[in-house]
Order: sequence, then structure tokens, then C-alpha cells
Amino acid sequence: MEHQRPRPDGAHLAVAGFGWLLIVTVVAMPGLVLNDGPLTAYMAAVGGVIGALWARKRLRR
Repeated sequence: MEHQRPRPDGAHLAVAGFGWLLIVTVVAMPGLVLNDGPLTAYMAAVGGVIGALWARKRLRR
């Protein structure tokens, strides 16, 4: 009970949310540029996972 982490406030959640959205957009960009639907969906899913891991790490600090 001595080393409890403080709960993230609204600013931390906003930064994590916008960062996640930015990562998804940047990773999915090749599919958008090539106008390829399946590639865009795959890259958005990959970007979503990468972004979720980044946001999780950011919120745990």
C-alpha cells in the first residue's frame, strides 16, 4: 500500500488518446495513399495495437 500509483487525470487520458489516434493514422497512411482498403484496414489494426501499447505505457508512468 506504500507505493500506490496515482490515477491518471483528464490530461493524461487526452494525451494518450490523441497519441493513439496519431499513431493509428501515421501507420495506416500507406494504405490511404495507395487507396487500398484491405491494406488500410490491416495497417490501422497494426497501428491500433502499437498505439494501445504506447498509451498503456504512457498511462503507467
